[in-house]
Amino acid sequence: MLTKNEIKDNAYAFIKDHENDTDEKQQAGAWIKDFLGGVFGLHNRKVNAGFEWRVKTKSTQQYIDHLLNGELLIEMKSRGQSLEKAKSQAYNYVMKLKKDDIPKYVMLCDFERIQLYDLDNGKEFGFPVVDLVDHIEVFNFLINKDIKVTTPQSPVNKKAAIRLEQLHIKLRELNYPPNATALLMTRIVFCLFAENTQIFEANQFHNYLINHTQEDGSDLVNKLNDLFIVLNTPKEERFQTEPLTDFEYVNGGLFKMQIPTGVVLNSEVRKMLIELTRLDWSEISPIVFGSMFEGAMDPESRHDLGAHFTSETNIIKVVDSLFLDDLTNEFEHIKGLKIGRLAKYRQFHEKLAELKFLDPACGSGNFLIVAYREIRRLEHEVIQRILYEEYLAENNNITAKDAEVIQYNNPLLSVDEYIKVEVSQFYGIEIQPYAASIARLGLWLMEHLMNLEASSKFGENIVRLPLHEGARITVGDALKLKWEDIVPASQLDYILGNPPFLGSAIMSKEQKDLLVSIANGNSKIKKLDFVAGWHIKSAFIMKKNPYIRTALVSTNSITQGEQAIILWHFLFEHGITINFAHRTFSWDNKGANVYVVIVGFGILESDKKYLFEYEHVRGDYHKRKVSSINEYLLGTNPVFIQQERKPISNNRPIERGSQPTDGGNLILSIEERNELLKEYGSMIEEYIRPFIGARELLYNIPRWILYLKDITPNELRKMPKIMDRIEKVRDMRLNSKSEATRKWAERPTDLQQDKAPSSDVLGIPKVSSENREYVPMSLLKHPAIPSDLLFQMREANLFVFGILQTKMHTAWLKTVGGRLKSDVRYSNTLVYNTFVFPEVTDSERVKIEGLAQSILNIREKYFEKDNTLADLYDPLVMPYDLRKAHNELDKAVEIAYNGKPFDSDEQRAEFLIKLYQKHKKTK
Repeated sequence: MLTKNEIKDNAYAFIKDHENDTDEKQQAGAWIKDFLGGVFGLHNRKVNAGFEWRVKTKSTQQYIDHLLNGELLIEMKSRGQSLEKAKSQAYNYVMKLKKDDIPKYVMLCDFERIQLYDLDNGKEFGFPVVDLVDHIEVFNFLINKDIKVTTPQSPVNKKAAIRLEQLHIKLRELNYPPNATALLMTRIVFCLFAENTQIFEANQFHNYLINHTQEDGSDLVNKLNDLFIVLNTPKEERFQTEPLTDFEYVNGGLFKMQIPTGVVLNSEVRKMLIELTRLDWSEISPIVFGSMFEGAMDPESRHDLGAHFTSETNIIKVVDSLFLDDLTNEFEHIKGLKIGRLAKYRQFHEKLAELKFLDPACGSGNFLIVAYREIRRLEHEVIQRILYEEYLAENNNITAKDAEVIQYNNPLLSVDEYIKVEVSQFYGIEIQPYAASIARLGLWLMEHLMNLEASSKFGENIVRLPLHEGARITVGDALKLKWEDIVPASQLDYILGNPPFLGSAIMSKEQKDLLVSIANGNSKIKKLDFVAGWHIKSAFIMKKNPYIRTALVSTNSITQGEQAIILWHFLFEHGITINFAHRTFSWDNKGANVYVVIVGFGILESDKKYLFEYEHVRGDYHKRKVSSINEYLLGTNPVFIQQERKPISNNRPIERGSQPTDGGNLILSIEERNELLKEYGSMIEEYIRPFIGARELLYNIPRWILYLKDITPNELRKMPKIMDRIEKVRDMRLNSKSEATRKWAERPTDLQQDKAPSSDVLGIPKVSSENREYVPMSLLKHPAIPSDLLFQMREANLFVFGILQTKMHTAWLKTVGGRLKSDVRYSNTLVYNTFVFPEVTDSERVKIEGLAQSILNIREKYFEKDNTLADLYDPLVMPYDLRKAHNELDKAVEIAYNGKPFDSDEQRAEFLIKLYQKHKKTK
């Protein structure tokens, strides 16, 4: 079977090859053959057999352009011809086909646009042929996979969000109570949604506003409150008159609390609300509704709506790997049984109805909404099988084909009675009250949409009013609440969500102390990002019920550097194992792209573990089965890397550069250096040395420092401007809050941390952009002094320089090193000292040294043309000859390690980790 990426590659080629096709008679056959066989890999014999499929009638014989019997009917038209006519023609063919040949899907195409119809549920997918790659998943049925289509962006989403925001602002301007505004707007949105999705009559809410509220808006709040009371009152208990009594009884707690009345609004608010009723709210999915609503309620939470609608794709990554794939596989296994299917289906159905889910940082409920939707859709498939198996049992028929199952409906039974999955199985914790109310509403809305899907699937109208019991959303601080008070550990099955993305560097002391208290007083935990608290609390509740499984989205920093060591070693010690993981990819977080991972973990170890690896953070993933997953989300056992005081490969050590702690008084700009040289000449020249930090190294920015360690008092007194600078250094140190710095006031001519080298050194930036394939390092000529923003290696040689300037070392750095924001952070103790150099032959050493020198030579050529290291190592514009030289060096070094080159950074990192473990065992 082709991989997802192979299919996409095929699709790109297909689009290119057929971009000029227009004629049905001359080009349809080749187009269809390349579409089915070339893109999706269907066997030639199967494709060829489907052309010009004959359809017999009493008087004529007609031919279908192509038929995969039981699967797909394709009808082609020349470019520019009507697809509506083609649709009628195709549906006519379907009616005349034999039972076993009736397809599940009909596809129409005019070489410019594709229309695909799902005959089971009436869903329609339409898109230009040039966008085939973006919609490739709608053809999953061709490769025996379910179609999973995420929520498309609809123009009404953004328009509705803007108008909701405007309405909220206007309500606040008119002094409607802030605590009640969220409740009022939540109810309004429900009503807007209700009249577009068959809960209310069409335009029922719109007409109520138009005909029964004053044009000046003065009675709008009171009239809305009257409606809300009715929606919370059974019809037989109502005393109101029409049109209020015509509204359905909703209940479910949504309209239970009375809103503040007596507040006088105005015509502008009324007009805004009426305008909102004119939008088609059926186009807004509850999945995007919650975040849209948050943006309207809280300007600080506002984000790019266009970007946010892709987030369902990322939520599905959690849902699929945590539970849906396993449940689907279990269902497929039952379908393959020869006997006892009905009993197994019923047992499986009961299992679905008993599952309980917790999102302990649920926000507006997106994870719970998607999880509920997917469980309901699976339940519909199970119900369909149960109904048919019951029919077979009653008719003593022991065989059934899938086509018969799908077409079968029992008109004597009410499917509503079979639906058991409830939103009350879904629990959430949210600190913001308005977000919690949105989550409850979103789940109710999704329940209604699922009822509509069931109505379409089973051919009966399923509207479950009044609303069933709602989701269990608790308002509170998830790290302070006891989760077992919300859902008992013995009943809980899955924990999922994306807790707050808050980095350790910006956390408050209270938040750090909270993490420590959660971790039973482990003080190291305060170094972790805030999300670690949710991992730890999940681990502790899983210890009470080892059958609970968890999957959380988090910033990738908790699987890198020191954080990976602290968090995961703590969790491993408590019996946790990682069962699947999505390595780093990009996640939209309120308009900002954050680099995240998904980690699925539990007490019980899965017999099948998977890593999802991304070639690009915004690209597709490759799924890889592995035997173990470690703290760095690599396919090896846990590593337990510890900081090393000395290099384990016995190479020369590296150290931090010099830190003057001088208030800037010893550091010179080019103008200040020239001024001092002009005034004092050779008397000061030997005491001015280049001072190079990461910025100076990367961007070739000139900077100098007064290095006065060996200057004599007599020399100093002859240079008043230098004396003045020294006095300022002393004063700065005397006034420091640090006792250690105050002691250095007695030595104002010295650097507080003096690592000035007496020879050439290798300079290594402490922080470098994660986008670079290599951390740009440079051999610095004496008398340069690296600052404390560089690491330095004295008397470095070409071999060491060559090894460190490879993808092998970069892969190690990006795995075990820390992060500063998204940039990689170098470390001597955790990165360099733990890195295992290859054992090389003399010839291999000479080759590596020669290739390293080539890189230096190429750099020098570009330096002469005013290029900087930052220019040369920008991945977009890196010169070809420099890239080629690095590739040759990479190949030589990887052969020295492994005998052959590696295919990916994951392979490089896994190899180095195994090498590290082997090295430690032999020591």
